[in-house]
Amino acid sequence: MKRAWIAMVVVVFSANLAVAQERVSLITLDGLEKRLFNGGDTTFVVNFWATWCAPCVAEMPHFEKLQQHYQSKPLRVLFVSLDARKYQDAVLNFVNAKGLKNEVLILDERDEQYFIPQISAEWSGAIPATLFVNTGKGVRIFKEQEFDYQQLERNYLSIVQQNQ
Repeated sequence: MKRAWIAMVVVVFSANLAVAQERVSLITLDGLEKRLFNGGDTTFVVNFWATWCAPCVAEMPHFEKLQQHYQSKPLRVLFVSLDARKYQDAVLNFVNAKGLKNEVLILDERDEQYFIPQISAEWSGAIPATLFVNTGKGVRIFKEQEFDYQQLERNYLSIVQQNQ
């Protein structure tokens, strides 16, 4: 009986991990920029984080809530992990343990001196950091800070309300 229970837990965990693996992929900076550029009227909220960053983990529920609250709008929240590619399993386990619903990407870049200023000249490299992009409205706003839900929603709505 005990073995059957353990086997069932392993099967459920494996299934959850498989679902997480479908939602976590590697992306280069060029790939991310192309995706944002081709977004049209979609507002992208790109949160840069790492599994070891306590403030990053603390703010994640706010990003999840934003996507859920505005799910009928052209909004796409992306969690872009700065954990190294070799830690992909740790990111997968983290996504599974936290039950994250938003898309999770791992930035497949090694040279911080290259990718940080490409994302924003204002970025010191500290995380959490968030990039708001709406190509259709010509908006690209970078914030190096931890967000609460109200701050996050205000930033999102200020972009949506532009040119209306």
